Amino acid sequence: MTYILIALVASSFIFEYWLLTKIRKLDKENQKLQTALHALGRDTTSFQAGISRDLHTQKNELLIEMKRVQTKVDVVRRDIINSLPTQIRKVIGHIEFAKPLDNSHGRG
Repeated sequence: MTYILIALVASSFIFEYWLLTKIRKLDKENQKLQTALHALGRDTTSFQAGISRDLHTQKNELLIEMKRVQTKVDVVRRDIINSLPTQIRKVIGHIEFAKPLDNSHGRG
């Protein structure tokens, strides 16, 4: 009976040692995973910040380009509106001095 109790106590110590060894291994793996997750979180945050910065820069560049194009359109529109009376005068002058197409010179 004494030997059985000694064997049970010894086996419980061995089992406890084995169990603690497994727990330490799991703790080390957990630490590695935590470190990897923190690194991944930093990388993700850096990536998101970079994307936000790039989007902001591209938006500003696009707005500047749109303003430049709008200025060109406004200049062309202004030029067309300013030259319209001259163009109308030229067309009316061509109509007044044009020859008739039927070459009858008004003789029915």
